[in-house]
Amino acid sequence: AMLLASTMLRDSHSILCYTLNSRGGFTPHDVEEFAVDRRYPGYLLSSESKTITLDQIRKESPAMFEENGITWTPPSSFASLHEQTMKRSIRSRVSQMYSGNANRVEAGCSDEDALNIRRFQNYEGLEPDILSQYRAQKNIVLLVNEGTASAAEVFASALHDNGRVVAMVGSKTYGKGLIQHTFPLPDGGGLRLTVAEYLTPSLRHVTKVGGAQFDRDTGTFVGGGIRPDIVCGSKQGIPSNIGADLCVGVALDALNEAVYDLESLPQGLADANVPNSRSSSQLVASSFPTLVSKW
Repeated sequence: AMLLASTMLRDSHSILCYTLNSRGGFTPHDVEEFAVDRRYPGYLLSSESKTITLDQIRKESPAMFEENGITWTPPSSFASLHEQTMKRSIRSRVSQMYSGNANRVEAGCSDEDALNIRRFQNYEGLEPDILSQYRAQKNIVLLVNEGTASAAEVFASALHDNGRVVAMVGSKTYGKGLIQHTFPLPDGGGLRLTVAEYLTPSLRHVTKVGGAQFDRDTGTFVGGGIRPDIVCGSKQGIPSNIGADLCVGVALDALNEAVYDLESLPQGLADANVPNSRSSSQLVASSFPTLVSKW
């Protein structure tokens, strides 16, 4: 799931998830960890080069690339988040910074992040190369429901929290982000022990923790599962005609609303020589979470 998510995020330092283990270890997992994997197919769903992420890694860490392959050193499980940020340049993106639909700012968001979101919405202060990157990406909407669980939830949150999706549509996900080991017992049974859990890039629990539902200070939801941006409670499951599904229609509407309006760009950027991959239409659907994109 993380290998797939890494193919849709351009920045090698973007956080996909965190793991928190029973010994107190706290480990960030970024795109770089999976981009150096032999199975990594490259940066996808964009008109930019598939090798652009690996090129970034090669430029920043040339010592990793040797004649016999790539030597990658995993981050320490006991380094602070600040230390990881300083040493490995990991970047925690602000949730909801997605194009055309960034109208909801998470509670507790800093003033600086809120300002960045507003600038992102209005294309203020964007460098031409950053604007080019956003325009080259294919618009994506994720469809989720109560059947979206475990690795699928971590995948969905990796794209959502990094601002890679226009919106997440559907109903609240199942809420299971645990890593468990099963120990066999003499009578043929087994003991399943939870040894770690996944946290989203925005440092939220995927699994419900205790009886908490909302944070006492910020009022934000902390219960299990991931809440969609657009609630669509379709109960019909996956229909034989995927285009007849209510939530697919809602997702396509969200995609249509997210198309860049060139007239809204600052003077000079509207005529910038940047590729635009957000026109025409085609539907890509798989099992939940369903990925809906247009290109």
